[in-house]
Amino acid sequence: LVPFNARPAEPAVRAQVERLHDEWADIFYRQPADAQADRFRELLPRVHALAERYPQEAEPLVLEAMLLCTYASAEFGLGALSKVARARELLVKSIALDPRAMDASAYITLGNLYYRLPGWPISYGDDDQARQYLEAALKLFPDTVDANYFYGDFLLGQGEFKRALPYLEKAERAPVRPHARLSDLKLKEELKQALKDAREQNDDREDFFSRLLPSFGEASGSE
Repeated sequence: LVPFNARPAEPAVRAQVERLHDEWADIFYRQPADAQADRFRELLPRVHALAERYPQEAEPLVLEAMLLCTYASAEFGLGALSKVARARELLVKSIALDPRAMDASAYITLGNLYYRLPGWPISYGDDDQARQYLEAALKLFPDTVDANYFYGDFLLGQGEFKRALPYLEKAERAPVRPHARLSDLKLKEELKQALKDAREQNDDREDFFSRLLPSFGEASGSE
């Protein structure tokens, strides 16, 4: 899954991505749900313009894909499926450029999409593919909060409670990254319930991220 032509992002590009990522995180984690769609719609052209300006840089593509996913959820309905389909294209392209971009966020985002979306003919959800992408992120960044949390969360969803626990515990111990402070702090909050679910083997759980892509089956006729 990991190409060999990776190269680090240009510092100027990374700085712009980090500023835009901070805006995205503020909307996603702090703004009320009914205000998010308008804010995402306003942010998207700026992120897309950055990706267009630097077509050989992976990080703007990853950020645009993340924005499309959360926008699809916030403005659920017409176009939701096309947004997540486009997000997958951008993530695959970004991996070909640099799989390590944004701490392997492309692999983590793809893993979540394949895990949470319905399968064919509605969308491209596939648990086996999700596992491969999430494991690829862990191989590249075995000590980060998000790589461990989301793999542990996936294992919980598969009923693999004992396997999930060490990854969730590792995520709990992982330091908060300065460049991803808001998202890491949110994951730390979600970890409390995830750890409880793993220890109690609770197979009827719902977390913040499981509500991102609510019922895409309802949108199957909207394209």
